[in-house]
Amino acid sequence: MHTDTDDRSYHVRITVKSLVRGSEEDMRGARVDEELKGNVPHYVTFEVTNTGRRTIPHAYMVDSNFSLNGTDWEHGEEVTISGGRPGGVDLPCADTAPRTLAPGASFESCLTYVLPEGVGVLSLTHYAGGYHDEGGAVAIWPAEGGLEAVSEKLAEPGAVRRVRHDADEDGILELPATLVTVRRGDAADIEDLDLVITESERRGVPYYVLVTYTNPGPHDLYTDQDDHVRLLTQGGRQIPGKTPFVEDTGIPGCPSDWVATMVPPGDSVTQCTIHLVTGEGDKPFAVGFDEADRPGLVTWRADLPRSPR
Repeated sequence: MHTDTDDRSYHVRITVKSLVRGSEEDMRGARVDEELKGNVPHYVTFEVTNTGRRTIPHAYMVDSNFSLNGTDWEHGEEVTISGGRPGGVDLPCADTAPRTLAPGASFESCLTYVLPEGVGVLSLTHYAGGYHDEGGAVAIWPAEGGLEAVSEKLAEPGAVRRVRHDADEDGILELPATLVTVRRGDAADIEDLDLVITESERRGVPYYVLVTYTNPGPHDLYTDQDDHVRLLTQGGRQIPGKTPFVEDTGIPGCPSDWVATMVPPGDSVTQCTIHLVTGEGDKPFAVGFDEADRPGLVTWRADLPRSPR
């Protein structure tokens, strides 16, 4: 499904033909933003077919719904490279999408994304709604070896990792943190909660993430670390948590009595966040903490217990 800027939806079939890792040399000789030079280009060739009954206007915008996801759980940046390789050799990628696409018609095109040196590809995703940060249907093409590569860097649940947290007046604190558990919930659990969610998220599957933090002192610590927790999926998505800002939500295993409290020096608190996973086939794989004043995530493996249902 492709949704345009006017929220009109069109049925499409997308076939990924190839994913080719380029070379830094491609960037050095090409006309591209200076800050992107030194990154590694990756070329994605794909075919789009209009399987609906209406002509798709602005068919060239179908590719704006793509995202190339790195093994650092970040989106690669789409770039337009012009000028060719050093020595006048053409680049292996050109955007040839048409302006419109009639029913039954197809086109083949190519996109260029850049990833930092040393970062591999986890997956390619296509978002039906066109927005990465909103829950909705998503198609996933996993990269061979991608999950295995990120798995090697994950801490086990229960392992203590230090996370950098901005404690306002106390500055950046390194909090000892532990992933306690990740548990699949049920949509009925959150029906009566005052959560700000989209219609797509409402149809998603809730997962409850519990993380324990210890206050290293010397002052009381306010419990606002939940804003930095991400549920990381097999498809390479970072899904922020929703916090039930009411006491005693009644959700088993997802306590809310820590909200808006202070933790004395040396004490610990366990926080629960609700993450709504949308898109068939995408599953939780890890949990990440988005650190203050430092790029990247501190990550743990998400070992889910078998569902009794």
